[in-house]
Amino acid sequence: MHAATLAAATAALCLAALAAPALAQPPGSNPGLPPSATATGLAPQKITDMAVRDLQAQFNYSDKDLLSFLMNTECLDATFDSWAAFGSGMDPALFGGGPAPIGGRKAGLSPEIQVWAEEVARDEIGHVRILREALGADAPACPLMDIDKAFEKFFNTAFNTTGVVWDPYKNDVNFVLSTFMLEEIGATGDQGVTAFAATNGNITNVALAGGLSGSAGYQSAADRYILWTRRDEIVPEFNVTVAQFLDKMSALRQFYTGKLHIDQPLLMEVLNILVGGSTDGKGWFFPDGVNGRIKEPVPLNPNVPEELLAQANAPYTIVASQGQVTPLTVQPPSGNATEMLVSQLAG
Repeated sequence: MHAATLAAATAALCLAALAAPALAQPPGSNPGLPPSATATGLAPQKITDMAVRDLQAQFNYSDKDLLSFLMNTECLDATFDSWAAFGSGMDPALFGGGPAPIGGRKAGLSPEIQVWAEEVARDEIGHVRILREALGADAPACPLMDIDKAFEKFFNTAFNTTGVVWDPYKNDVNFVLSTFMLEEIGATGDQGVTAFAATNGNITNVALAGGLSGSAGYQSAADRYILWTRRDEIVPEFNVTVAQFLDKMSALRQFYTGKLHIDQPLLMEVLNILVGGSTDGKGWFFPDGVNGRIKEPVPLNPNVPEELLAQANAPYTIVASQGQVTPLTVQPPSGNATEMLVSQLAG
């Protein structure tokens, strides 16, 4: 399970505990007791299978189309992380003739986080390089990217606020929250391209996309650990704890994924999040849109049965004893554990 899926599952587990106190196992209780959890019937995985096959039947995306889409998101990750870690962007050759980004400066990081930021930046720059190797002359240029005010727009939308200033380069917490947000979305996109590429049969490209997904997953997990150690710190811009900030961030991602309120490896959903729901694919982190054939976040909702969507949106439940549920029996769908936060955004 990659980090984006793990994060969604972990959040659902915790929130389900709040929603069902009679059954929930509080963290740290019953030490040594193996917990049990309700089954999903593999609904999220089945949705991925059905949606990818349906989209491929409609659009027949080639590996060139798929890897070109990733070039946009990897350029974004690499450019932000490079500026934050080193105070400069990637080698111009890796930009492929694309425009300079909007914003970008050296982040004010502690020595500990500085080392981590440098490692992440080198990894992300390597992702751009390997995609250019794979695509050769077909590789698109990096698009115009906003690595400054786009974060502010994202987080203001998450909190239903306007005018709150957010500086992703301010300090350790602001940087890690910002790069974690991008990395989780990027990991989802990498996994999606892996699934789409599998339908085309080129195992080299499947392995390439899968490798990017794994790399993004471990980076997200490390970011999550850093934030976990600071979970009770106040983020003064929004006067909430780091843990509460992450809840809002997760809810906004789910808000922009359409009917399916979990992270799903569908490229249209990834793009929709990064452009703030703009139907023409232009906004937030990509003011002029992305390069390549996959340019718009449509169709957003997968063509799958409603009952499968309901089951995928159902929360996990951890219980206090093994006898309270049968772990391999799928329970009736009861709604997504974060639907309240998502509905607040919709309102």
